[in-house]
Amino acid sequence: MNCFATYEECSSSEEEFEQVVGSRMCSVPYDKGDSACRAYCACGKPLKRVAKLPDHAVLLACSSSSQCNRCDDAILAGELHFRCSQCGDTRVCKNCGPGVYIGSTFDIFDKATGELAMQDVPSKVLHYRTSRQAARAAKKTRGVAIGSERTDAMALKAAEQVVENACGLMKEVHDDEEDISDNDWFHEDTLLRLLGASSRAEAMETSKLLIVGATRIFAAGPTLQEVKAPCKIFGDTHGQLRDVLLLFGCFGFPGTVDCPVVVFNGDLVDRGAHQVELLMMIFALKIAMPDKVFINRGNHEDAHMNLKYGFHKSVIQAMGPEQGPAIFEMIGNAFSYLPLATRINDKILVVHGGIGDGKWNVHDLREVKRPLHHPDLQKDSNHWIWNLLWSDPIEDDEGSSSSGVFGVHSSPRGKMACKFGWNVTQ
Repeated sequence: MNCFATYEECSSSEEEFEQVVGSRMCSVPYDKGDSACRAYCACGKPLKRVAKLPDHAVLLACSSSSQCNRCDDAILAGELHFRCSQCGDTRVCKNCGPGVYIGSTFDIFDKATGELAMQDVPSKVLHYRTSRQAARAAKKTRGVAIGSERTDAMALKAAEQVVENACGLMKEVHDDEEDISDNDWFHEDTLLRLLGASSRAEAMETSKLLIVGATRIFAAGPTLQEVKAPCKIFGDTHGQLRDVLLLFGCFGFPGTVDCPVVVFNGDLVDRGAHQVELLMMIFALKIAMPDKVFINRGNHEDAHMNLKYGFHKSVIQAMGPEQGPAIFEMIGNAFSYLPLATRINDKILVVHGGIGDGKWNVHDLREVKRPLHHPDLQKDSNHWIWNLLWSDPIEDDEGSSSSGVFGVHSSPRGKMACKFGWNVTQ
């Protein structure tokens, strides 16, 4: 029975095997012989363990799920499984691999003593794949590893606290008799007050929760959002937290009777004095009220733009030089999953830029796959998507001749962007 010692080393650190160090399992009876015990792949090679990604790696760019060669069940992206180093097409799920492909007993081979023993299977390693798989499939999203329910609950709790704090700030700003610009409205502890944090370290942890929670909502949602009127649309907020709070005070806080549904139409960051604060508040609103708060992507929801126009600097200043770069990258990933448009009552299309040359339709918009990073947006095939973020309508009184009003024209925003006349909209 020394065949067990030839198996590939399998980590015993996983929860279900924490009490069984050096275990070796075999699904075939002894009378089948040593070769049958070792032949986990048809080629005769032992299967190698493909480790599950750590829980904190919540943002991935994984391939789609593969299929187990033994039970035909799906192996989700990032999930523990086994493969053969010689046969590239062989994939075996966790429940069918060397660690679990067993009946009611398993073999332990002690390398130190050379002893072999049979033991009953611990109850916590019994198969639970079917129920777990069904639960995960319901939450499966493209390119995003679904985190734990505990993470969801923590993000929601943090978001609700931020929303409550934002309401308090809104009342303060609305009742302030002095009218000043957002750039002149400065309080050193604004971010801490908004996040309900007592230190920068606590603010960073809360920010991470909000970023992860919002990213997962964006990735699971459609590229074209559908909403019902009445709703209010806020565009180009550019980090101007005080101005947005004033608007809430005048037109209603999101989710209230006065403002039941709100659409933030892109350009949330860059230029303004409170970019991180505003973004965290909007992310919190989305997590706390996902069916009442909607966000479109703008041309400034792009790391390439953020490096030029101030958001990167704002994140580093708020989060510090050690953690700031990582948080900036997390936010960039969140931006790459943002929806591109919102349609109100099946009639009104809301995009940050414009319709470009108009040579696309709503179905094309629904079929856009995300994430979309800056290089993706600049591909020739995505020229029309670029113009959803960058193109501008030509004003009726622009130019003295009809050639300056009708059709599609070049834009000062760059060679990929364009300006379009009213006839293109028609």
